[in-house]
Amino acid sequence: MDASRPIPRLPGHFLTGHLSDFRHQRLKLFRDLKETCGEIGTLRIGPMPVTVVTSGSISHTLLHHHANDVDGGPLVKTFTPLVGERSLVLLHGPQHRKQRKLLAPSFQREQLAHFTQTMVRYTLDAIEGWRDGEAFDVHDEMATLTMRIIGKTLFDVDYRHETNELLGAMGQALQHIEYLTSSLVQIPLSWPTPRNRRVREALRTIDTTFRGMIRQRRVDHGQRKDMLSSLVQVRDEEGQPISEDQLHNDLMTIYSGHESTALSLGWTWYLLARHPEVLARVRQEVDTVLGGRPPAFEDLPHLRYTLQVIKESLRLYPVIFMLARAPTRDLDIAGYRLAKGQMVLMPPYIIHRDATFFPDPERFDPERFRPEREKQLPRYAYFPFGAGPHTCIGNHFAMMEKQLIVATMVQRLDVELVDDKELPPEILTVTLRPSHLKMRVRHREDAAPGKVA
Repeated sequence: MDASRPIPRLPGHFLTGHLSDFRHQRLKLFRDLKETCGEIGTLRIGPMPVTVVTSGSISHTLLHHHANDVDGGPLVKTFTPLVGERSLVLLHGPQHRKQRKLLAPSFQREQLAHFTQTMVRYTLDAIEGWRDGEAFDVHDEMATLTMRIIGKTLFDVDYRHETNELLGAMGQALQHIEYLTSSLVQIPLSWPTPRNRRVREALRTIDTTFRGMIRQRRVDHGQRKDMLSSLVQVRDEEGQPISEDQLHNDLMTIYSGHESTALSLGWTWYLLARHPEVLARVRQEVDTVLGGRPPAFEDLPHLRYTLQVIKESLRLYPVIFMLARAPTRDLDIAGYRLAKGQMVLMPPYIIHRDATFFPDPERFDPERFRPEREKQLPRYAYFPFGAGPHTCIGNHFAMMEKQLIVATMVQRLDVELVDDKELPPEILTVTLRPSHLKMRVRHREDAAPGKVA
C-alpha cells in the first residue's frame, strides 16, 4: 500500500493551466501556491505538471541527500545551447564531481586574491566617468563594470578598449535562453528562422573566440595571470589536461555569470538608496577601515557590515530566484512521492521569506546576518547561490567582487534614486532584474583620490 501523502494541486485554467502566470507573474504564482498548498504543491504549465517546493527543509533534502538521484530536468537543459552539454550546470553524479574537483582550486577565495586590484581599478574607472547629478541606468552600468571585470580576470581582455564580437554574441545567446524558458512551444534551433539564424551565428562566434583563447593559453599561459591561464594547467589524476571541449563549456558557464552579479549589485544599490540609515552605517565602516585608500583583499574580513548588507540583499533578491531539478528515479521525500522525470522547482525567493527564520521577512535588515545570528540559521533557510553539489562554483568570486565594488563606490559617491517608488522585480530567465532602476550620484568632496597599487 502506498502511504505517500498526495501533493496538493493549485487550481488553474482547464486548458492552459498556469501558463500565463508562469510567463508573466511567476513570483505571484509561487506566492499563491505557497498560500494555497503549503510546503509543496503542483501547478500546470499547459499540459505539463510542475511540482513547486516552498519548504527549505524539503529542498535541502532533495538537493543534498538525493543529489545523486536528480538532474537539472528540461528547464535547465534549455541552457545547453549556451553552456554546452558538459557544463557544470548540466553534469550530474560522478562526471560532475570529477569536473568540479578539477576546477575548484582555481575558485578558492585565496586563489582569487590577485584579482582584487582589477576589480577595484575598474570600479574607480567607472566612477570617474559618472558626472554629478546625471541619471543613469544602474543595471546597465553594473553590467558594463562586471563585464569588464570578468573579461580581464578570465581572459586578460579589457572590453572598454577592445572591440570584440563576443559581447554581442553572448547577449544574443542569453536572449535565446530567455525565449526558451518562457515558451511552451519551442522551435528547434535547426529550423532556418531569422531568430535561429542569429542565434547560430552568435554561437559560432562564441565557439571560435573561446577555442582561439584556449589554444593560445596552451602556449603562453606563463605570461599571463588570468583564470584561463590557470585552468589550462590543471591536470586530472591521470595527468591529463582538461579537454578543449570541456574548457569551452566551463568558460561559457563562468562568463555568463557576470550578468547575475550585475543584477545582484543593482538590487543592493536599490536597497541602500531606499535605506539611508543603512547606507550611512556602511559608509562609516568603509571610512574607518580604509582611511581613504582603495580597498584591498586584506580589508574584506573587516568590512563585516558591508558583507551583511550584500547577504541581506541576496536574501530578498537571490541571484537565482528558482532552482530546477528532476528525479532520475521515484523518490519519497518528507512523505511525498516525486515521480521519476517530474519537474521540481524550488524558489529561494519564496523560501528566503520564511517568517520562522526571518521575522518580518519583507523588511531589509542586514542585522539578520551578524555572524552570531547567521550561525543559528539552518542550512536550508538561505541558499542564494544554490545548494548541494551544484552550489555555484563562482560564489567566492561574486561575493568578493560585490564587497569590493560596494565599498569603493560608497567611499566615493553619494547616491539617490531618481524615483523612490517600490520597484517590482522583472524576471529574466531564472534571475530577477530591478526594472527601470535609475540613480543619480555625486562625488564626495571629502573622498581621497583613488589609486590602486
